[in-house]
Amino acid sequence: MVFTKLELMIKEEFEIYKNKMYDEYAKVLSENLLLPYHESLARAESQIDAICGDDEKNGKNYAYNIINEGDEQVGRMWVFVNNDRKKAFVYDIRIFPKYLRKGYATMAIKELEKKLKNDKVKKIGLNVFSSNKAAYNLYKKLGFTETYIILIKGYDNQKFITLPRYLKFLQGFFESLNYRVVAVEMRKKIE
Repeated sequence: MVFTKLELMIKEEFEIYKNKMYDEYAKVLSENLLLPYHESLARAESQIDAICGDDEKNGKNYAYNIINEGDEQVGRMWVFVNNDRKKAFVYDIRIFPKYLRKGYATMAIKELEKKLKNDKVKKIGLNVFSSNKAAYNLYKKLGFTETYIILIKGYDNQKFITLPRYLKFLQGFFESLNYRVVAVEMRKKIE
């Protein structure tokens, strides 16, 4: 089994990480929402900046370096924790290309779950773009279940529909109207 630990980033590391996230998230938005890069970059910057500020009433952001058994950084993770509501949300988990498919994401999520459990957090959520089949399958394997499906239609005036899991039977209907699944929100109870 791969040994993985999560090490909190220092503030300067998080700023570097955040600046890289603008471009990385913009590329993902552009690919999945079929937007020009400059529009995706503006959206990415706006969304990331909006969720970056800690608001102690609502929760706190934690950014981690994912470290392997050789004390190498193999990836990073960004999590928002609301202790009052006993919920956490993973905004980003990224394993660097040379370390992919070696079990580091699995172990990082399991390590995060241990930390959250110690802090009495009961639920963990995340979004995964539908084009990222490997991540979707990993989360399913780790016990996450779909809670919402997000569909999109159009290029200029995009229309979004969010279907709760119990209305998934409507997905085919919306796809027949030229909507396509763009993302899935998943959640898991921490045992």
